[in-house]
Amino acid sequence: MLQKLFFLLYGLLWAIAKPLLKKHKRLREGYEERIIGGAWQNLAEKEPVSIWIQAASGGEAYLTLALLKYLTKEHEEHGHLHILCTSMTRQGMEVLQKGKSAFETAWQEKQKGKCPEISLCYFPFDDKKSMEKAFALARPKICILLETELWPNFMRLCKDMKSLLYVVNARMNEKTYKAYRKIKTIFAGYNPDIIFATRQKDKEYYQEIFAQSRCEFMHNIKFDTVYQELCLAMQAKNENSLQKVFAPKLCVYLFASVRQEEEPELLPLVEKLHTAKTKSVFCIVPRHVARFGEWKKALQEKGLPVRFASELFEKNAQMQAQDIVIWDRFGDLKELYALADYVFVGGSLVPLGGQNFLEALVYGRIPHTGIHLHNFLWTFEMQNGSKNLVEENLLCLHESFAMLSETFLALPEEKFTQHTKIQERFKIWLKPLIGDTKKIMDEILEKV
Repeated sequence: MLQKLFFLLYGLLWAIAKPLLKKHKRLREGYEERIIGGAWQNLAEKEPVSIWIQAASGGEAYLTLALLKYLTKEHEEHGHLHILCTSMTRQGMEVLQKGKSAFETAWQEKQKGKCPEISLCYFPFDDKKSMEKAFALARPKICILLETELWPNFMRLCKDMKSLLYVVNARMNEKTYKAYRKIKTIFAGYNPDIIFATRQKDKEYYQEIFAQSRCEFMHNIKFDTVYQELCLAMQAKNENSLQKVFAPKLCVYLFASVRQEEEPELLPLVEKLHTAKTKSVFCIVPRHVARFGEWKKALQEKGLPVRFASELFEKNAQMQAQDIVIWDRFGDLKELYALADYVFVGGSLVPLGGQNFLEALVYGRIPHTGIHLHNFLWTFEMQNGSKNLVEENLLCLHESFAMLSETFLALPEEKFTQHTKIQERFKIWLKPLIGDTKKIMDEILEKV
């Protein structure tokens, strides 16, 4: 009775929400596909979907591409594969579109022969009508939800259509667990078949909510992708498209993925560093576009020399000692890591969950972060007595802004030259944590 009541109320909420979502800034794009128009209609003329992979946004979409890397000619020869990749956001769809093109190109170069068919669609609204249409058109054999998504009607249709449902790279924080625990009876009978969780604690959370599911631990897919990036970075030549705006002997302090909530405390730190470090430059990469101008305004009000990175490239100019640069260009962060001497990765000094600090290590830079890293607790899930990154001196945690400030002010003002050694140490640390992506994908493909 409770389950029936839930789905009745859930359906009413969707009936009210759908007309409003048509005007929503983020969800109006692709609206026709979200109600099973557009590209969804093309699926009726194609083979049934072998695997439907759902990725919420850009970050999860990269995980989708990581799974696709383990499709091989042998899998295709057992029967034509049709993979449906969906996402809820424009960013996710852009990642999938670029990834699809790269996958098809790589397949022709390496695998030869017929390439698995990949269809891309926006993920449907999770109302009963839209989901029933989506499943009728896709006819998926296997469905995969990535990370933290649990859509009630999607899960119900998986059972009704006898589609195997996997939750891969599953994560669940304590707050979400407590909420789901209160309504776990609603999911009775609609449980995922198999759940692969990235922490033992997450595995326990999922197992309690979905008692009928098979729950197992897996090392995060991102360990595999980071390892691949690390190997490429270690093999690459030292060419860097950003090098031309960096003077060769200046020390580079990089503040990456800084969040708005951190600005009031980081601004005084940048001011102190500017005064104390006369042979350095300071690059600030705000997490959100809207903060570019706000950072520049705040620094100018303090009388500090500041400019946008785009201005340097337009004028073909180099940074001068004590310059402060707001990095307003996109897609440069990895190359910035490769040029920095000292790196702070934001979203971590206040309770925001943190940003991806592993990327800094890929380029041989030891990241400094705050302690609020609940989005990355899986990086500390060590097995068999292994040491975590902090214990290996490959990550510096700071409990406060004052602690970060004291550390950065004490750092020697000189170029960091141990990049290769850091990469080698990071590679050794990563080695026991890789391989689960292939293992899980092999299991899924056996059931196609």
